[in-house]
Amino acid sequence: MVKTSGKSVKIYHLTENGLDIQVTKKAIRNMYLRVGADGSVRVSAPLRMPEHDIRRFIRERSDWIEAKRQGKRKSPQPWELYEGPEREEKKRECRTRLEEILPQVIQECEERVGVHAEEWRLRDMKTRWGTCNVEKRRIWLNVWLGEYPRECLEYVVTHELVHLLERGHNRIFYGYMDAFCPRWKSVKTRLNSGVQP
Repeated sequence: MVKTSGKSVKIYHLTENGLDIQVTKKAIRNMYLRVGADGSVRVSAPLRMPEHDIRRFIRERSDWIEAKRQGKRKSPQPWELYEGPEREEKKRECRTRLEEILPQVIQECEERVGVHAEEWRLRDMKTRWGTCNVEKRRIWLNVWLGEYPRECLEYVVTHELVHLLERGHNRIFYGYMDAFCPRWKSVKTRLNSGVQP
Protein backbone atom coordinates (compact mmCIF):
# COMPACT_ATOMS: atom_id res chain seq x y z
CA MET A 1 0.00 0.00 0.00
CA VAL A 2 1.35 3.39 -0.94
CA LYS A 3 0.05 6.85 -0.23
CA THR A 4 -0.33 9.46 -2.93
CA SER A 5 -1.34 13.01 -1.98
CA GLY A 6 -2.52 11.71 1.37
CA LYS A 7 -4.64 8.94 -0.18
CA SER A 8 -3.97 5.22 0.02
CA VAL A 9 -3.37 3.38 -3.26
CA LYS A 10 -2.57 -0.31 -3.70
CA ILE A 11 -1.16 -1.53 -7.02
CA TYR A 12 -0.57 -5.19 -7.86
CA HIS A 13 -0.91 -7.69 -10.72
CA LEU A 14 -3.12 -10.73 -11.15
CA THR A 15 -3.63 -13.29 -13.91
CA GLU A 16 -7.14 -13.95 -15.22
CA ASN A 17 -8.05 -15.79 -18.45
CA GLY A 18 -4.36 -15.97 -19.26
CA LEU A 19 -3.95 -12.19 -19.10
CA ASP A 20 -1.60 -10.27 -16.85
CA ILE A 21 -3.76 -7.49 -15.36
CA GLN A 22 -2.67 -4.50 -13.30
CA VAL A 23 -5.07 -3.71 -10.48
CA THR A 24 -5.07 -0.33 -8.76
CA LYS A 25 -7.13 -0.08 -5.57
CA LYS A 26 -7.94 3.43 -4.45
CA ALA A 27 -10.65 5.62 -2.92
CA ILE A 28 -13.32 5.25 -5.63
CA ARG A 29 -16.83 3.80 -5.59
CA ASN A 30 -16.94 1.82 -8.83
CA MET A 31 -14.66 -0.41 -10.87
CA TYR A 32 -13.18 0.71 -14.17
CA LEU A 33 -11.50 -1.31 -16.92
CA ARG A 34 -9.01 0.02 -19.49
CA VAL A 35 -7.10 -1.55 -22.35
CA GLY A 36 -3.88 0.29 -23.22
CA ALA A 37 -2.49 0.97 -26.68
CA ASP A 38 -0.07 -1.92 -26.14
CA GLY A 39 -2.94 -4.30 -25.27
CA SER A 40 -2.25 -4.15 -21.52
CA VAL A 41 -5.28 -4.44 -19.24
CA ARG A 42 -5.74 -2.27 -16.14
CA VAL A 43 -8.49 -2.30 -13.53
CA SER A 44 -9.24 0.43 -11.00
CA ALA A 45 -11.23 -0.76 -7.99
CA PRO A 46 -12.39 0.47 -4.57
CA LEU A 47 -9.89 -0.15 -1.78
CA ARG A 48 -12.05 -2.73 0.01
CA MET A 49 -13.23 -4.60 -3.08
CA PRO A 50 -12.55 -8.36 -2.63
CA GLU A 51 -10.34 -9.95 -5.26
CA HIS A 52 -13.00 -12.51 -6.23
CA ASP A 53 -15.31 -9.62 -7.20
CA ILE A 54 -12.53 -8.05 -9.26
CA ARG A 55 -11.90 -11.36 -11.03
CA ARG A 56 -15.61 -11.79 -11.76
CA PHE A 57 -15.73 -8.24 -13.13
CA ILE A 58 -12.86 -9.12 -15.50
CA ARG A 59 -14.37 -12.46 -16.57
CA GLU A 60 -17.74 -10.88 -17.33
CA ARG A 61 -16.01 -8.46 -19.69
CA SER A 62 -13.62 -10.94 -21.30
CA ASP A 63 -15.23 -10.63 -24.75
CA TRP A 64 -14.99 -6.83 -24.61
CA ILE A 65 -11.36 -7.03 -23.46
CA GLU A 66 -10.41 -9.36 -26.30
CA ALA A 67 -12.17 -7.18 -28.87
CA LYS A 68 -10.34 -4.12 -27.59
CA ARG A 69 -7.00 -5.91 -27.53
CA GLN A 70 -7.49 -7.12 -31.10
CA GLY A 71 -8.34 -3.58 -32.13
CA LYS A 72 -5.20 -2.23 -30.43
CA ARG A 73 -2.93 -4.77 -32.08
CA LYS A 74 -0.66 -3.10 -34.63
CA SER A 75 0.04 -6.17 -36.73
CA PRO A 76 -0.86 -9.87 -36.71
CA GLN A 77 0.98 -12.43 -34.63
CA PRO A 78 3.22 -14.81 -36.64
CA TRP A 79 0.81 -17.74 -36.38
CA GLU A 80 -1.92 -15.61 -37.97
CA LEU A 81 0.13 -14.92 -41.12
CA TYR A 82 0.34 -18.44 -42.53
CA GLU A 83 -2.04 -21.28 -43.41
CA GLY A 84 -1.78 -24.90 -44.46
CA PRO A 85 1.59 -26.28 -45.64
CA GLU A 86 3.20 -22.82 -45.52
CA ARG A 87 2.29 -22.53 -41.85
CA GLU A 88 3.79 -25.93 -41.05
CA GLU A 89 6.97 -25.07 -42.96
CA LYS A 90 7.30 -21.75 -41.13
CA LYS A 91 6.74 -23.49 -37.81
CA ARG A 92 9.53 -25.97 -38.62
CA GLU A 93 11.84 -23.06 -39.42
CA CYS A 94 11.00 -21.46 -36.07
CA ARG A 95 11.63 -24.72 -34.22
CA THR A 96 14.99 -25.22 -35.96
CA ARG A 97 16.11 -21.68 -35.12
CA LEU A 98 15.07 -22.05 -31.46
CA GLU A 99 16.76 -25.43 -31.12
CA GLU A 100 19.99 -23.81 -32.30
CA ILE A 101 20.01 -20.86 -29.88
CA LEU A 102 17.90 -22.12 -26.97
CA PRO A 103 20.58 -24.13 -25.11
CA GLN A 104 22.82 -21.06 -24.79
CA VAL A 105 19.91 -18.76 -23.88
CA ILE A 106 18.69 -21.22 -21.23
CA GLN A 107 22.16 -21.56 -19.72
CA GLU A 108 22.68 -17.80 -19.54
CA CYS A 109 19.22 -17.14 -18.07
CA GLU A 110 19.46 -19.97 -15.53
CA GLU A 111 22.81 -18.62 -14.34
CA ARG A 112 21.38 -15.12 -14.07
CA VAL A 113 18.20 -16.16 -12.22
CA GLY A 114 19.93 -18.85 -10.14
CA VAL A 115 17.43 -21.64 -10.78
CA HIS A 116 17.35 -24.69 -13.06
CA ALA A 117 14.40 -26.14 -14.97
CA GLU A 118 14.34 -29.93 -15.31
CA GLU A 119 12.80 -29.92 -18.77
CA TRP A 120 12.23 -27.55 -21.71
CA ARG A 121 9.77 -28.18 -24.53
CA LEU A 122 8.50 -26.29 -27.59
CA ARG A 123 4.92 -26.25 -28.81
CA ASP A 124 2.53 -24.23 -30.95
CA MET A 125 0.59 -21.92 -28.61
CA LYS A 126 -1.89 -19.21 -29.59
CA THR A 127 -2.42 -17.41 -26.29
CA ARG A 128 0.86 -17.64 -24.38
CA TRP A 129 4.56 -17.25 -25.02
CA GLY A 130 5.46 -19.73 -22.32
CA THR A 131 4.15 -21.76 -19.39
CA CYS A 132 5.79 -23.23 -16.31
CA ASN A 133 4.80 -26.32 -14.33
CA VAL A 134 6.36 -25.36 -11.01
CA GLU A 135 5.98 -28.79 -9.37
CA LYS A 136 7.64 -30.66 -12.27
CA ARG A 137 9.98 -27.75 -13.04
CA ARG A 138 8.97 -28.15 -16.70
CA ILE A 139 8.81 -25.15 -19.03
CA TRP A 140 7.04 -24.94 -22.38
CA LEU A 141 7.93 -22.23 -24.88
CA ASN A 142 5.90 -21.04 -27.85
CA VAL A 143 7.61 -22.26 -31.03
CA TRP A 144 6.67 -18.98 -32.75
CA LEU A 145 9.25 -17.17 -30.62
CA GLY A 146 11.55 -18.21 -33.45
CA GLU A 147 10.09 -15.32 -35.46
CA TYR A 148 11.34 -12.75 -32.97
CA PRO A 149 14.75 -11.38 -31.95
CA ARG A 150 16.81 -13.18 -29.31
CA GLU A 151 15.91 -10.61 -26.61
CA CYS A 152 12.27 -11.74 -26.85
CA LEU A 153 13.27 -15.34 -26.22
CA GLU A 154 15.48 -14.26 -23.32
CA TYR A 155 12.56 -12.35 -21.79
CA VAL A 156 10.17 -15.33 -21.98
CA VAL A 157 12.77 -17.79 -20.68
CA THR A 158 13.54 -15.45 -17.77
CA HIS A 159 9.83 -14.93 -17.05
CA GLU A 160 9.19 -18.67 -16.82
CA LEU A 161 12.30 -19.29 -14.71
CA VAL A 162 11.22 -16.59 -12.26
CA HIS A 163 8.05 -18.64 -11.66
CA LEU A 164 10.34 -21.19 -10.00
CA LEU A 165 11.19 -18.47 -7.47
CA GLU A 166 7.71 -16.92 -7.19
CA ARG A 167 4.65 -18.77 -8.48
CA GLY A 168 2.28 -15.82 -8.96
CA HIS A 169 2.41 -12.53 -10.81
CA ASN A 170 2.82 -10.20 -7.86
CA ARG A 171 5.13 -7.50 -6.51
CA ILE A 172 7.84 -10.05 -5.67
CA PHE A 173 7.65 -11.61 -9.13
CA TYR A 174 7.95 -8.27 -10.91
CA GLY A 175 10.78 -7.27 -8.60
CA TYR A 176 12.69 -10.32 -9.82
CA MET A 177 11.87 -9.43 -13.43
CA ASP A 178 13.17 -5.89 -12.93
CA ALA A 179 16.39 -7.31 -11.51
CA PHE A 180 17.02 -10.09 -14.04
CA CYS A 181 15.56 -8.51 -17.20
CA PRO A 182 15.44 -4.70 -16.80
CA ARG A 183 13.94 -4.12 -20.28
CA TRP A 184 11.21 -6.74 -19.88
CA LYS A 185 8.30 -4.30 -20.17
CA SER A 186 9.30 -2.99 -23.59
CA VAL A 187 10.07 -6.51 -24.86
CA LYS A 188 6.71 -7.76 -23.60
CA THR A 189 4.97 -4.89 -25.40
CA ARG A 190 6.73 -5.83 -28.61
CA LEU A 191 5.64 -9.44 -28.34
CA ASN A 192 2.04 -8.72 -27.42
CA SER A 193 1.56 -6.00 -30.02
CA GLY A 194 2.43 -8.40 -32.81
CA VAL A 195 5.21 -6.15 -34.10
CA GLN A 196 7.34 -8.19 -36.47
CA PRO A 197 11.14 -8.05 -36.34
